[in-house]
Amino acid sequence: MKIPQKPIPFMWFVAKKSRKWAILAMLAVTCAQLLDGAFLLVLRALTDSATNAVASDFSDVSMDSLWFWVIVFPLLYFFIENVWRLSGVSGMRLVTESEATVAKDLFEYLIEHSRAYFNKKFAGSLVNKISNASRGVNSMFSNILWQFYPLLVGLIINLVIVISIDKMLGVLFAVWVGVFLSFNYYVVRKKQHLSFAVAKAGSEAKGKMVDTVSNIAAVHANARHKYERDFVGTFIEEYRKKHLKSWIASEWILFANGFLLSIFVFGMIAITIFVMKNSYATLGSLVLIISMTVDLTRSLFFIGHKMTDAIDDYSQIEEGLSELVVPYDITDKPDAKILTGTSGHLVFKDVSFSFGKTVVFDKFCLEVKAGEKVGIVGVSGAGKTTLTDLLMRNHDIREGKVTIDDNDIRDVTRKSLRGQIAFVPQDVSLFHRTIRENIGYGNLGASNEEIVEAAKKAQAHKFIESFPNGYDTFVGERGVRLSGGQRQSVAIARAFLKSAPFLVLDEDTSSLDSESELAVQSALAKLMRGKSVIAIAHRLSTLRIMDRIVVLEKGRIVESGTHESLLSGGGVYSELWKHQVEGFIE
Repeated sequence: MKIPQKPIPFMWFVAKKSRKWAILAMLAVTCAQLLDGAFLLVLRALTDSATNAVASDFSDVSMDSLWFWVIVFPLLYFFIENVWRLSGVSGMRLVTESEATVAKDLFEYLIEHSRAYFNKKFAGSLVNKISNASRGVNSMFSNILWQFYPLLVGLIINLVIVISIDKMLGVLFAVWVGVFLSFNYYVVRKKQHLSFAVAKAGSEAKGKMVDTVSNIAAVHANARHKYERDFVGTFIEEYRKKHLKSWIASEWILFANGFLLSIFVFGMIAITIFVMKNSYATLGSLVLIISMTVDLTRSLFFIGHKMTDAIDDYSQIEEGLSELVVPYDITDKPDAKILTGTSGHLVFKDVSFSFGKTVVFDKFCLEVKAGEKVGIVGVSGAGKTTLTDLLMRNHDIREGKVTIDDNDIRDVTRKSLRGQIAFVPQDVSLFHRTIRENIGYGNLGASNEEIVEAAKKAQAHKFIESFPNGYDTFVGERGVRLSGGQRQSVAIARAFLKSAPFLVLDEDTSSLDSESELAVQSALAKLMRGKSVIAIAHRLSTLRIMDRIVVLEKGRIVESGTHESLLSGGGVYSELWKHQVEGFIE
């Protein structure tokens, strides 16, 4: 999906589904403003009829004219109000649909970013940016439909009316309105950097708060309540200072607008009186000008205020887009094909990869035959997790290639690639949803019976049934209501349900009790049957069932063989085993 990075093109983009409602709303607004202009003319006619009635001592002819305009006046008012209602109904379709489109499209774009992108961001800050952009678009469209556009149409209509009364008055009207709007555009643009800074500071503060709440267990365990209050408080205070500075700037703009509007009111009334003195206009014209001037003054002052709000909304949208709508660092090729029905033959051929200047792999080679189970071991930083990340295209390699059944994984879609891989991570990711939904995530079309069967294979059914709500039990954020072993069992059940030819395990049972570890290991043994497996093991005892064990050291394979052969070899694996027997391994 290609999303514009600038606010105005972005707003046009998100309004694509609702443009018909925008057109209808604008037509209704135009009609309402024309009727408002007619209303002023009716007011003038009513005033002049009343004046004539008084002058003629309420003659029958003058009273007929007066009663006509008395009846027309409220009827026209009622009709105008209902035309405005029409603009509101159609306009709200545009506003609400566009707001929803913003949230959906930005969220869709966001989740396509790579893992590397999310590793550098606060989840709370990103969600806040989507929320701000949605609200900003809502406010911008609302202001355009019911503030700025009506003002533009009203100004044109009022200008025509004023010119019909006196050309000099019309010139004054046009010049002054032009000066007022130009001044506001200039100062509001000058204020834009303040509004952008406020939006950015607000996102940062909310991001820090979400980060603290997400790690509340660490806060409690280390008694760091005051530290977090002070730490997050610095960001909140920074937001307060910038918000205040932006608000003061807005107030100065409103003060200047009030001064300009006072001059306008004086000038319009003074010149109208001058025109009347020279018999160019009637009392009704004076009433019309005063009424129009008062209404216009209120509208312009309100518009001046709305322009400062609009630049805040604009800046919120801009700040959000600047962080969210950035080019993907990993994308599918335009002609990428769908990877299906693989046998499970995997090859890393001369793969080179770096994190910045840190080289992880240099000409790395590894082959996993169809149905082969390969264990990966090594100390921290050896490249174990990076290896699986490259397979799943969480990163792209610098040189060489990774192939599945002779298909370069860069030539296939990421979705189809990952569809061929069942992944059980060390840090299990569970949604704050039901156990049923979390297991079913592996196959969204799975029946309830299939979900239960997967849970049974994963040794999870028994503990799930022990919960009062069974499979409909909510697991809490990141599965906090489940134990470590239970979370892993749910992840394994999800992998069973996915039924992919490849299985990637980042297995860590070191924190589990013996009973939970036994259940997890039994479930994993079942899961591996008939699949090509890459298993990162933190407990070497779990690798006994592997066909082959590969020992990594600084991105290189230093040993390869079965558990027994590597133990007898007296090399790196043997040393790691000794350390583990003694109770420690990195």
